[in-house]
Amino acid sequence: MKIQYRLYLLRSLSVCFLLLAAPVVFSQAIHNSVNKKDILIGQQISFRLSIDVPTADYRITLDVPDSIPHFEILQKSGSLMKDKKGNLAWEQKIVFTSFDSGTWRFPSLNYRVNHLNTASQPLLTDTFSINVGYMPLDAGGKPRDIKTIMDVSYFDWFWVWIGAGALLLIILLILLIRYLRKRKATAPPKSSIGAYDEAMKRLAELKKANTEGSLTSKEYHTALADVLKTYYTKSLRGNLLNKTSSEILAGLRTHELRAETQAHAAEALQTGDAVKFAKYLSTYTENEAALNYLKNVIDEIESSLSTKQ
Repeated sequence: MKIQYRLYLLRSLSVCFLLLAAPVVFSQAIHNSVNKKDILIGQQISFRLSIDVPTADYRITLDVPDSIPHFEILQKSGSLMKDKKGNLAWEQKIVFTSFDSGTWRFPSLNYRVNHLNTASQPLLTDTFSINVGYMPLDAGGKPRDIKTIMDVSYFDWFWVWIGAGALLLIILLILLIRYLRKRKATAPPKSSIGAYDEAMKRLAELKKANTEGSLTSKEYHTALADVLKTYYTKSLRGNLLNKTSSEILAGLRTHELRAETQAHAAEALQTGDAVKFAKYLSTYTENEAALNYLKNVIDEIESSLSTKQ
């Protein structure tokens, strides 16, 4: 008899302990719902998970995977709601859609109810099926009479487009000839008098700007490449003003430059391209090195011109 009494007392204490240890959140009302279960391809669906809470210390954490078969997650949000009577509810919402026609089951999602720094064990939402279809046919539409074939006037625009294209081609050729004549008339002289001094002056200004940090990396390397192209254009019969770095290097290879100088020129121009097109921020040391490399190119070209004269 004593043993049975002790077992009964032990069971009673266990039940009381479990009731006291259960999280408060399980006494709250938890709701999960979806606004529609029949959609057309691409239409959005809202899934809502909410819990009625006594204070703002409660919240829901919903685990939404990165991808769900047959569904695309568009938006996730969570917020504390308050109705007109002042009742609080924590709401977690996701918006999703589907581009696969058919009937698909939306899986259960894990969620936890958090209170301050504690959280409940993982819980599961209900699963539900979504019917995804195309735009339905108009079964209730009125029948329409079959009409006879109507005569439609037709104009062949083929020769009109041919004539317009030929006229446009003639205009472009005229503009190109005028441009080439103008370019030939304004070609820089072969003499390098003044071009070298101008290049050295501009390089000295850029060196000072690099020391003071008065120019951005893009402005600095744009100006540095322009010094080389301007000097080359004024010193030799070859216009590099609108050329790319690869075309500039190809032009430099036609001169008697040392292999090391050509390699340094390629490195300086590549650094400039990275700054201008890849938004790379070059350092003071890289800027200084690029300036010295291009200065060596100009010095060697000037030296070869002086020797030929």
